[in-house]
Amino acid sequence: MLRRMSFGLRPRLVLALVATSALTLAVAAAALLSPLEQRLRDSELESLREAALTSQVTVSELPEGDLTAGSAGIRAAVRLIARRADGEAVLVDERGRLLAPADPDPDLLAAARLAARAGRTRSSVSGTGSVAEAHVARRLTVGDRRLGIALSRRLDTVQTAGAEVRRAMVTAALVGLAVALLTGIGLAGELVRRLRRLRDTALLVARLGPVVDLTPSSGSDEIADLSRAFAVMQERLREQEEARRTFVATASHELRTPLTSLRLTLDLLSEEIAAGDADAESVVAQVAHASAITARVGALAAQLLDLSRLDAGVPPRRELIELRETSRAVIAEFAVQAAETERRIELRASDPVWAVADPDGVAQIVRVLLDNALRFAPAQTAIVVELASAGQACTIAVSDRGPGVPDAEREQIFERFRRGTQTGGEGGFGLGLAIARELARRMDGDVVSIDAANGARFELRVAAAPQPPVH
Repeated sequence: MLRRMSFGLRPRLVLALVATSALTLAVAAAALLSPLEQRLRDSELESLREAALTSQVTVSELPEGDLTAGSAGIRAAVRLIARRADGEAVLVDERGRLLAPADPDPDLLAAARLAARAGRTRSSVSGTGSVAEAHVARRLTVGDRRLGIALSRRLDTVQTAGAEVRRAMVTAALVGLAVALLTGIGLAGELVRRLRRLRDTALLVARLGPVVDLTPSSGSDEIADLSRAFAVMQERLREQEEARRTFVATASHELRTPLTSLRLTLDLLSEEIAAGDADAESVVAQVAHASAITARVGALAAQLLDLSRLDAGVPPRRELIELRETSRAVIAEFAVQAAETERRIELRASDPVWAVADPDGVAQIVRVLLDNALRFAPAQTAIVVELASAGQACTIAVSDRGPGVPDAEREQIFERFRRGTQTGGEGGFGLGLAIARELARRMDGDVVSIDAANGARFELRVAAAPQPPVH
């Protein structure tokens, strides 16, 4: 079985460029040569008509006695007319008798006789190529006599001019095709070389990972743009790979500590029960400790699941929501926890605040902010949730009287697994604020830490929406 022939990009580009040039030259030749020859023929025929017209003057200047067959005057006049016409001339009288020359062309003689009788000027072109001739016949009026004259001219000059133009076109076509071929080979070769470099680099990245350095091209064409796009993609892959490794390492560390503690607690409890010396209070305490560790691991697993969903790029919903009702519902979820820790949550919003955002995303962000505030706010203090709307944005601000956030850490605390230094070792896994900011930015909003005089203040900013009409 024959192997199917495959053409690469280079021969196809060269072939396309040469074919385009050849087609352009062919169309130009077709559009130029044929009309050019026709115009040259028409020009020769018009020149012959003018020669026939001027012959009237030449014959009229002859004396009456010279208008006879074979006279020296009529022969000289016909020779002059033929020379001016650059061809042959035949002159007859009104009866069709030959006046000059002595040995005329039969077809030309017949045309002159017809012109003398009919009185109409006739012009035509006969033959093709190098044997083509132009013919003109008309009546001449000299005094009261009617004569007929017929002129002919060979059109070999037209053929010669056409041949010269064709040779020039062929030469130009060959030069143009050669230039197109050389240019196409050069451009296609450079293009293919640059594409192959990109391919080799992409394969190297696929084999070794994003650690491979990709140097983008310095040009300004599309290949250079593609090279820079590959470099940006490679850099993003490198950042994602580093983030993934950091994430896996940190998540493993965060999971290892509580799981180790849980295993030790359960082993100790199992040993006490097996030895028969476990009392009820010790068992209850160790079970409670194990339950707390289990809840902590479950919270970490839930946050890791949230991060995986965010990294998957699932787009958030965009709906018209009322932030006051959303905040009130989330605050109600923390009512028991706030009461147990001797803290209270205050909602400050006199009017409804409307926004365009994901309801579940907004609720989750508010949960993160309230959970952090309840962790660090002192007992017997209030956590304030304030709603505001100004222009194109609206905010949900959560403030507490806790240790606050140092200026140097206002952006760092939004990184994954990053905890603030003012927490005293308390808090979660350092994922809540990272999830909150990522959710907000997916909704074209943001979560920021605001400088507060006493404690911490976090704001969720989303796009505002006009208040819907009341029906």
